[in-house]
Parts: sequence; structure tokens; C-alpha cells
Amino acid sequence: MTPSATVNIGGLSEFVQPYHTLFQARRLFRAFQAALSGILASGTTRLAQMARVAPGTGACPQAERRLRRLIHHEHRRSDLSADTLLDQIQAQGAMRIAGSDEVVVILDGSDLRKPHSQTLEYLDTVRDLNGQPVAGYRTLNAIGVSPDGRQTLLYHTLYSALAPGFTSENTVVLQSLAQITRALRAAGVLRIIFVLDRGFDSLRILRRLRRLHVDFVIRARHLDRQTRLRLTGEGEPLHGALHRAPVTHVFELARPVKQGQRLIWRPTRTELRAQQVWLDEGRLPVQAVHLSFPTRPKGDEEGWVLLTSLPVSPGVDAGQVVRLYLRRWSIEDVFAWTKTSLGWEDVRIHDFQALRTLVAMSWVVASYVFTLSETLDAPALRLLAHLGGDVPHKNRPPGKKTLLLGLQRLAAAYLTTQTTQHWGQDVSGNHVLNRLLGTR
Repeated sequence: MTPSATVNIGGLSEFVQPYHTLFQARRLFRAFQAALSGILASGTTRLAQMARVAPGTGACPQAERRLRRLIHHEHRRSDLSADTLLDQIQAQGAMRIAGSDEVVVILDGSDLRKPHSQTLEYLDTVRDLNGQPVAGYRTLNAIGVSPDGRQTLLYHTLYSALAPGFTSENTVVLQSLAQITRALRAAGVLRIIFVLDRGFDSLRILRRLRRLHVDFVIRARHLDRQTRLRLTGEGEPLHGALHRAPVTHVFELARPVKQGQRLIWRPTRTELRAQQVWLDEGRLPVQAVHLSFPTRPKGDEEGWVLLTSLPVSPGVDAGQVVRLYLRRWSIEDVFAWTKTSLGWEDVRIHDFQALRTLVAMSWVVASYVFTLSETLDAPALRLLAHLGGDVPHKNRPPGKKTLLLGLQRLAAAYLTTQTTQHWGQDVSGNHVLNRLLGTR
């Protein structure tokens, strides 16, 4: 079986049609489709496993070598790279939410850890789950959320501070903000709200967001940063200015708390203060919202400070700002799921640019999984949900994890039938399918 016989897994072939412009030869585009199918079916970015399980390539002894040549850009008639994939991902993602009145963009930095690798090109230093330095690479990703709850990938890049041409992490972030904003405005999105965590609390980033004329909610990291309560007032630390503001609301907040690798939502009594402040020596007016947790368990964080461009004043409910920041925590689970379910950290490619290309391809697969519940008809959706172990509920549609698991089981079933046909063994494909699907 050759890549020309690639099977359409759950509509993946239709989803990736816009990417055909990267290839001048049909066989190369089919090889690209086979590679994506391999990531989807195997849940990994290891080329050998991708080649083994991709429908249409599993029985081909040269499949792994073809995939390797593809991602290493060894074909003159292919324009496949991490950067060209980003252009397509961004255009396709923006099109999915085109014309929305408002899009919330969650920007997230995530590390790709390779603690046992030594020979990969331009290995950087990142942090493990315990905060200890390990070898790896850095990534920056963005997901857009429309008012009706649709999620779409808007940005991905993998980078290393040791790679040629790298300038700074801030530069990577600033470029991403500009690219995302251009793509959404070109798609007719009326209002853009960026929601960022503490790692993005930088005056350069705040200035760029202002110049882009977008809204933002950022969790403050530098609480000792000098600020003013009046445009021409004296400077004082941000935390001091907020502690003097009166409490305007007291409520119970389900706040995210990490326990190991798990995220739980803990009901917590919360006091809210709001104050307009001027940063950057009076040049940058923002609203500051302080959430304190007076009854928190010992060892928990004292509270959050959120900086926002959205209007907030004493006596006005700041619930919108709080809900936007909490949405960022909800989306974090999507980033974590993508990283584990599609095998980011399984990647074993020495060449840095080829590695970037392969990880970007796994994000193309993730983008496809985001669309499943919207694009599949009801019978196909029910089949995947059933294969993924879903328990039907009228108010709870199957999620991404369930649908991806269903797809992987379906691909495994297909591979079983093809393998038994190819090798002509006595084992019955139907017998294995029955065992896989739990039928008799």
C-alpha cells in the first residue's frame, strides 16, 4: 500500500485541503496527509510509529523513510516548514471564527522537555514540573474562543534561545501578538481580547497591546512596579496602591489550584478591589483588579492582581475581568491535552528545523480535532464518541479527549484489517475488531 491510497480518517483529508498549496506534487501532499494520519492514529510524533499506524502506509517498508524526507525538506517541490504551516494554521483558524463580534485569545507558553536528550540541535534549558532546569525547547501557542464557545488554534511556534537568529523571548511574543491581530482583523473580528498569565507581564508587551488597539487582561507579576494613582502623582509600588483601595465586592470564587499535575477548582472567599493606575511613568493607564483570598489554606497564594484595558471602577462589577482570566485556566487544559495526547515530547529528530516542522504538524492535527464536534454528522460523531468510551448525556456533548480516543481506536481497527489482509495470516481481522470494540 502506498501513500496514494491514504484513507480519510474522520474527514482529515478534507480538513487539510488548504495545505495542498505547499506542495507542487500530489504524491508529496499525500505523504503529508499520511504523516498527519500517523500522528492522529498513534498519538505520537515518533516517525516509526507514525509510519506503522498511518492508514495507507502501514504495509509499506519505505514509509518511515518517506516521512523523514518530507519533514527534513528534502524535496524541491515542497514548501513544507514550521513557518509555512503557521501561515496556514493561522488563516484556517481565523476563518473558523470570521465575522465574530468578539474573540478571546489565550496565549500560552509551554515547554517541550527532553531531559534525556543530549544530541538534539540547539537544545535549550527549560523547567520541569518541579521547577528544575532540564533540556528542551520553548513553544508559544494561542487559542481563540468565539462567543458561542468555538475554539480554534491561532498561533504556534517552537523556538530555542540558542538557535541562529534568536533575539529575545519578548520579540517572539510581540511578533505573535501582531500576527494574531492582523489575522483576526482580516477575518472581520470586531473586538479582540488577549488573556495572558504572569509570564507576559512586561511593559513592552503592554505598550504593544495598546498600539494594536486590542483589549487585554494580564495577571501582574511585578507587584513592586512603580505606579501612579494620578497622571501627575507620585510613584509608589503597585501592591501598596491596591491595598489602600476599598473592598467593593465579596464573593465565593471557584479558583484553580494545581495539585501535582492535576488542576482542581477550589471554592474560596474572595475580596475584590479595583483601582485605575498609571504605569510606565504615567504614560500607560490601566485598570488594576486585586483579588485577595483571606480564608485560603496555609501555603496557598494570597491572591491575584489583574491588569486590564477593560473599564472597571469602584462600585462596578468586575466580574467580566475575573471570568476572562478564569477562562485562561480552562483553556490551559487544552494545551496540556494537546501536548500529551499528540506526543509532543516523543519527538526524536536531531535537526532543529525538521523538529519544528513535525511539532507544527501535530498542531495541525490538534486543530482538526477541535473541529470534530462541529463538522461531523450525528452518526459519525456518535460512533467516535462510542469508541472513545463516551456515556451519552443530553447536556454534555463528547469532548476532544473522547473523540480523539475514538479516532485512534478506529484507526487501529482499520490497521488491523489491512495488516491481516496483507500478511494473509490465519487470524481473523473481524475477530480482532470484535475484541477491540467489545462486541461478540
